[in-house]
Amino acid sequence: MNILESSKRIFAAVAVVVLMAGGPASAGAVDHQKCSKTFDACLKDCDSKFAEDTTKRAACVPGCSARYAACDAGVAYEKVKPWLEEQAEKTKKFLDELTKDLNRDKPTESKPKDKGI
Repeated sequence: MNILESSKRIFAAVAVVVLMAGGPASAGAVDHQKCSKTFDACLKDCDSKFAEDTTKRAACVPGCSARYAACDAGVAYEKVKPWLEEQAEKTKKFLDELTKDLNRDKPTESKPKDKGI
C-alpha cells in the first residue's frame, strides 16, 4: 500500500466518523461528500501529474489534505454557526445585565474628611 492509498483510507475513515456524528442524512452530509469528492479528484490529479515521480507525488498529497481539512472545517463551522451566535448573544446579554447591576449598585462617592492639623 502506498502513501496515497493509506492517506485516502485515513481520510475516508475520518469522513465516516464525522458523517455519523452529524446524525441522519442532512445538508451537511452533502457538503462532506463534496469535500470528499474534491479530495479524491485532487489525489487522482496528483497521481496523473506525477505518475513517474513518487517524490513530487508525495509532495502533492499534503496540499490535497490541507484543502480537504479546510473544506471540512468550513462545513463544521457552518453547522455550529447558529449555536455559536446564540451563545454570543447570551454572553452579551449576561454582560449587559452585569454592567447594569454594577452601575445601579454603585456606591456614592464620599468626600474625604479634612483632618487638618
